[in-house]
Amino acid sequence: MCMGIPMQVIAQREFSALCRGRNGEKAVETLLIGPQAEGTWVLEFLGVAREVLSAEDAERLNNALDALETLMAGAGPTNLEDFFSDLSAPDRPPGGRG
Repeated sequence: MCMGIPMQVIAQREFSALCRGRNGEKAVETLLIGPQAEGTWVLEFLGVAREVLSAEDAERLNNALDALETLMAGAGPTNLEDFFSDLSAPDRPPGGRG
């Protein structure tokens, strides 16, 4: 499964940035998104920053990855809604289907 990982810029270099994420620190190429300020969140995939993220989006993605790790680890019954508190049920018209 291929997934982007939210990472936060620690230090910008010429064509890359030192970033910190859920699996530690690593150099991430920033040619696609340009230089970024310290503290900026980026979506890293295969060593390349693919897009700039808001702090809220980074948190949502990390929560989703936490849920996936919990399931893959075979942890016992868990309430997955705890990982997705930002989601809500869609509004439905009175009477059911929409």
